[in-house]
Amino acid sequence: MNNSYYKGLYREDGLKGPNSGWLVGRFKDEPPLKNDAVEIKYWEYQTGPAEHDTKVSSIIECTFILKGVVEGMINGDTLTLREGDYIVIEPGTPNNLVINVLEDVTGLTVKAPSDPNAKTVIE
Repeated sequence: MNNSYYKGLYREDGLKGPNSGWLVGRFKDEPPLKNDAVEIKYWEYQTGPAEHDTKVSSIIECTFILKGVVEGMINGDTLTLREGDYIVIEPGTPNNLVINVLEDVTGLTVKAPSDPNAKTVIE
């Protein structure tokens, strides 16, 4: 790996990597993937109810739906997110973006800054 850049396959690195889909963040081994400024995760869920916790985070979160349809909850509101949608969640907002998967779904989540301890499960 060159420490000034990294070229990879987000699906391959995300699904087969050791960090549960997280591609970039403080918890990675070496730069440029080891980064205190941002966390990036690739994820996939199959159709049906998902076992995904409701949480509150102390950092900002932005999720992009790359493919599929999913029902989620943000601050008590039920939302349907589809391919092409993205959502930005302020720190301190209760959320669970993957409650029920209506069509197989893939997405990217970006959080800043990188803080593996920022999330608190509230369910």
